[in-house]
Amino acid sequence: MKVPYGEGYQVGELPPGLKVYEIAPRNVAGVNDAVAEIRRALENPIGNRGIEELRGAKKVVIVVSDLTRPVPNAVILPVLLEKLNAISIKDEQVTVLVGAGLHRPAPPEEFPLIVGPEVAARVRVISHDAHAPGVLQPVGVSSRGTPIWINKHYLEADGRILVGMIDPHQIVGYSAGAKSLVIGCGGEATIRANHAHLVEPEAVLGRVEGNPAREDIDEIGGLVGINLIVNVILNNRKEIVRAVAGHYLDAHRAGVAVAREVCEVPVPEVVDLAIVSPGGFPKDINLYQAQKGLYHATPVVKEGGIIILCAECREGAGEERFVAGMKAGDTPEAVMGSFCSREFAMGYHKAFLWCRSLVRARVILVGSGVDEELAQVMMVRKAPDLQAAIVLALQELPHAGAVAILPKANSTIPVLVRKS
Repeated sequence: MKVPYGEGYQVGELPPGLKVYEIAPRNVAGVNDAVAEIRRALENPIGNRGIEELRGAKKVVIVVSDLTRPVPNAVILPVLLEKLNAISIKDEQVTVLVGAGLHRPAPPEEFPLIVGPEVAARVRVISHDAHAPGVLQPVGVSSRGTPIWINKHYLEADGRILVGMIDPHQIVGYSAGAKSLVIGCGGEATIRANHAHLVEPEAVLGRVEGNPAREDIDEIGGLVGINLIVNVILNNRKEIVRAVAGHYLDAHRAGVAVAREVCEVPVPEVVDLAIVSPGGFPKDINLYQAQKGLYHATPVVKEGGIIILCAECREGAGEERFVAGMKAGDTPEAVMGSFCSREFAMGYHKAFLWCRSLVRARVILVGSGVDEELAQVMMVRKAPDLQAAIVLALQELPHAGAVAILPKANSTIPVLVRKS
């Protein structure tokens, strides 16, 4: 087998006699012409008038994701600018805002990588920085008590567009839609209050309706105001399967229906060993991002089983508070108890989510960006490569009968159809 790792692969071989399940997004073909698909979506908006919603705007902001999301902005944005130009909105009236959330702000040298060189040269590009003085402005409070703080550059615009990728999300069910605004351009207080819903049983992977975290985000999106979203669904080759555009709720839900057909995969039984990759760069850029792949695989592994996580983690942990949260206890249970006993804090929540997997399965990490000291803090063992990890795992699982391989775990929702 080979599984994505950074910008390459890790390879390994399993001995005969094991049942092996490959759990990956369905092999759905990408569209023949990605540019034509974006144009089709914009010309057939769902739930509103699409680009016409922005006619007469004086200042337009387009929110995009940072490098941790492989959104094909270089395909989407030139078409968007063409459509804006056609309704007399000039390039100099447009700002692209990188919705970095609580990630590090995107530096200017990354802008051509995020939006494409053509767009970076055409329009103003800036990055959200949730901790910069004066960047956030208050908007109000949601019905669930979430204080709403949003980037001032977004609020100052009278034309507001969100661009994103609909992908499985372990807290809000599926990403994109209003999440690009509320989490991508929100303040820490907003993101913290929203993500605090993660301890509720309905705030889970793949669930949108009745999910308190997603419903909070969608309410805030309506309160702040969104004129248009352009969301895409990608296949396992990062090709566009479908684009949707229009109203931030209606178009998003239409996209989620397509994403389910791609991402949700039936699994016949729980397994002894899972071999997992978040999907390569940028989804394995650090442990903060790679945790998602670990979580997606956890439900299909037997209690006491082993997960091999192949994640390069060139940026190490990716978040100091994640590491601090892991240091709050000597066992996974103690870390989770510490998190639940204190006020919710972003970054620390990743330790809770990480340990939610560790209480079920042991983890062997293949990750060149994680040293032995950090591995000990994360309560995982390191292996130099996938084959060494397989040998170690099977030594500890001498009676293993079934193995699952999740090469694109962050984009896969395993649906267990029979428990054993």
